[in-house]
Amino acid sequence: MSANHAPHLSQLICTATPDPIEVEKTALKVKFVVASTALVAEARCILDDKEELWEEKVMWMCQWEERTGEVYPIVECGQELGIDTKIDAADGPAITEANEAYERWVAEEIARGKVDKDMRMGEETAQAVSEQGASVTVPVVTEKMSHVEVVAQPVRKTVAESEDEDELKIVVLPGSILHKVPCAHCLVRNAACTGPAGRMCNGCMWMKQRCKKSTKATGKRAQAGTSVTQASRSTKASPSKRAIDDDEVEVVKSHTCAKGKAPVHSQLDTKVMADLLQSLRLLCAKATESQATYLCLQVHVNQLAEALEKIGVE
Repeated sequence: MSANHAPHLSQLICTATPDPIEVEKTALKVKFVVASTALVAEARCILDDKEELWEEKVMWMCQWEERTGEVYPIVECGQELGIDTKIDAADGPAITEANEAYERWVAEEIARGKVDKDMRMGEETAQAVSEQGASVTVPVVTEKMSHVEVVAQPVRKTVAESEDEDELKIVVLPGSILHKVPCAHCLVRNAACTGPAGRMCNGCMWMKQRCKKSTKATGKRAQAGTSVTQASRSTKASPSKRAIDDDEVEVVKSHTCAKGKAPVHSQLDTKVMADLLQSLRLLCAKATESQATYLCLQVHVNQLAEALEKIGVE
């Protein structure tokens, strides 16, 4: 046999093939030692059971969950492979105490969460009830819309009477006053000129027109002249002479001879005049209420039209 064909020494030595199971067991033992050491260290860092340390205890519970989540899978795999995965007896009491504290604090955390949830639900319910009660008791309601704000004031449908049956009281809405000098629009309608101080009256504001002021004497004379003309046309008699006063209107008898006709006596009782004025004011109040309702309806119609236009409906 020549030297060229002689086997090498490396060819005569057989390398041992490692057993994969033994390799896995060795790696698992190393992992268990590291994880169990961290678990024991965390168990020795347990906090005192005090109320003021609750936030720190919550953080410790999170760390404990993380450590046990690393150890338990290794223990299960070790039992399948027959590996002894036991912690030292000296560290056993610390692990047991830490685990019992963890379970107790978790139960307390669940109870706290339930109490907080019940309190939040109670507060929300109380707030909803208070808001609903406020919306029922408040007489002035503000309806906010996308482009306009409408203030709905309570409307009085009756006219209060004073102790004197012939004298009527004028109802003034909250935030308004009775203007001493009425505007021309209120004089024509024979209505009370009410509104905010120094501003236009409510009637002109609802009608969206200019509020033209007039003098008191001129307004009274114009009102008296209009009433006398209507009375003369209805009775086909001459106009009556009226004494103008700040508080009441007095009708005076007059005797006038028309051409070719006999004298006619024109007489209106004060009680009848008061009833007519009351009926007229009630009619004006209803007209004002209808006007306010119409304006609110118009606002809703405009808002609906804008909404339909946004979604493409003509």
